[in-house]
Amino acid sequence: MSNSTDNGLAFVRIVYLQETFVQLWMNGIYTGLFFVTLYGMVFKRPIYRTTPGLFVALIMMYILSTVHVISDWILLKRGFIDNGETPDSTGTYLFEGAPLWLAMTSAVALTVNTMIADFVLIWRCWTMWNHNWVVVTLPILCTLAGTALGFADIHEQAQFIINPDADVTYFNFATPYFSLSLVTTCLATILIIYRIFMMSDSETRKARGYTRVIEIIVESAFLYSVTLIVFLPYLVESSIDDGYPQVVLAQMTGIAPTLIVARVTFGLARPDETWQGTMSSIRMRSMPSGSRVTNTVAFGGLSDGSHASKPESF
Repeated sequence: MSNSTDNGLAFVRIVYLQETFVQLWMNGIYTGLFFVTLYGMVFKRPIYRTTPGLFVALIMMYILSTVHVISDWILLKRGFIDNGETPDSTGTYLFEGAPLWLAMTSAVALTVNTMIADFVLIWRCWTMWNHNWVVVTLPILCTLAGTALGFADIHEQAQFIINPDADVTYFNFATPYFSLSLVTTCLATILIIYRIFMMSDSETRKARGYTRVIEIIVESAFLYSVTLIVFLPYLVESSIDDGYPQVVLAQMTGIAPTLIVARVTFGLARPDETWQGTMSSIRMRSMPSGSRVTNTVAFGGLSDGSHASKPESF
């Protein structure tokens, strides 16, 4: 029994140590991306003046992701240094979990960060669908409901930490919370991918194959969706290994929306005017017989020499 316990505590030490270093590595990547994007928003293309909310969201996501890293680092330091008299004491401290203030800091940071990231993704979906509120209504409702469940789970965690031996049944809201977040992300991802695909003609898809793949992956926050999909099965099984995808998720929550903002900031994304049309407005136009034939693709906009017309609305 003793050997089994020792092996279990040794596994806990290894897992927490590796998880923390994985998260530090991810946060390092995020830091570089954040400051490059911030530079672009302030100096390259000062869109922070026209979209101050997006500017604030970008900064808040980075701060919250970094707070999550710091919280895990403090827990690791307390386990290995402050309670590191023996390997068993370290493993026991890490297994029993963080003190209330540290656990709440980490949980609140992740919950608020997830909410902001979901709304940034919804904003991009709303922009690409020509400011159509009907399209993003369900993702918004899922985000609001998920955030409520997230804070309910934080409350349950706090009650358990305060009274771990109390004869009380605690509800696990984490699974439905992350499930709703996944629903939001998948809905927005599908809507964005569908919009990108339908707003491109067949010739453009062939000519810009690799560019289109990059556009779909970044604009739809595809990596964020994949991270959530990988994390949920571990969470349902209550495995200690769920820490690995969770720390990646804590950073990817900020990285994916920041990539979207970076594309907009550095002019790599299509202009908003590109999305101001319906799929029916994507058509091939030909000049009358007897003149030079030119084929143009219109994304609800205008070809050279044409007269202004109001794009069709959804």
